[in-house]
Amino acid sequence: MSALAPDTVDRPLDLPTYSTELARWLDPGPDSLAAACEPEPDYERRVEVLRRFMGDLHAAGWSRVGWPVELGGAGGSIVHRAAMWEALARRGLPGMALFEHLEILAPVLAAHGPTDLVAELLPEYLSGRQLWAQGFSEPDAGSDLPSLRTTAVLDGDHYVVNGNKIWTSWARYATWCLLLVRTGDAASRHRGLTALVVDLRQPGVEVRAIEQANGTDELAEVHFEDVHVPADRVVGEVGGGWAVAMHILSHERGTFAWFRHCFQYQELLATAHRATGRDDAALGDALLDLAAATAAGYDGIAAHATGATLGPRAAFNKLLLCAAEQSVHDRALAGDPDIAVGLQVPDVAVRRQEYLFSRIVTVYGGSQQMQLDTIAKQILGLP
Repeated sequence: MSALAPDTVDRPLDLPTYSTELARWLDPGPDSLAAACEPEPDYERRVEVLRRFMGDLHAAGWSRVGWPVELGGAGGSIVHRAAMWEALARRGLPGMALFEHLEILAPVLAAHGPTDLVAELLPEYLSGRQLWAQGFSEPDAGSDLPSLRTTAVLDGDHYVVNGNKIWTSWARYATWCLLLVRTGDAASRHRGLTALVVDLRQPGVEVRAIEQANGTDELAEVHFEDVHVPADRVVGEVGGGWAVAMHILSHERGTFAWFRHCFQYQELLATAHRATGRDDAALGDALLDLAAATAAGYDGIAAHATGATLGPRAAFNKLLLCAAEQSVHDRALAGDPDIAVGLQVPDVAVRRQEYLFSRIVTVYGGSQQMQLDTIAKQILGLP
């Protein structure tokens, strides 16, 4: 198998050549790819298998493309990363799992994080050696993020963090957390927020996994008690955490739609052979919804490739992706009712997990109602 020369950063990266060479490497691909494509109901095992494959992908140089050279990347843009994940989906990888945050958190770290710190940590993430979580929601501050109460008080050369986060994706498996904290008073609302890079392994951090209805434990509650964070781990500006959060949400609700919908196409293809004439309507709905997600996702990728952000337009991407994901899994259930029962055959168990997860996609990352409100007020100008 060929590999991208790890130190080849002295010429512009050509997307068609990159895609062609990556395809050669993936066919037949390393053993770790084959393992990552196998259905694995045990979430901890699934994480470890994908980490090994990401290690091989990084060692061969492919996952470095699309990230800045000064941060340990090999140059290129988000379109290279989009091409890589689409190629992996086409070869049977069922999803990104913890590496979803590569396209949610890493872009804001690259744009606004301390350069030396990000240059140290991004390669660790790309290689699967260290993973990340996102600490936003709190028990009393979910949809109303500006009301969050987790505090960070400056004490010399470090901040002292106290508070609680909940629904923190992948905190159980993560080494690092991009944490949104309050450095101003409560009355300052969104103007008093700051983003910090926090090591979840240090004293004072307690992570309690939350098992979801689908049986996985990708969510967690995280408690911080007198946790010391070096003052040079601020992302963006002190008091500028809201801008960091909006940058993240532009990816989480916007460009991420492209990455996730690639895997939904493969899910639809994987269950198409079970379709009957009764499923025509469900199949048509899923294809139309995916086509809409494709168009919106491409628009988001193109915008971010120019250095722009989607802003409130990201709400469209989020809504269209949610509709597509639910349509795909509705068709899967219609074609294979065994998903609904307790069979523990690996592929059935995984499809049941994914079906149940598709029921909550209109809630996480900002509810469907919030997205509609954003479109009404910020795009349509309605009262």
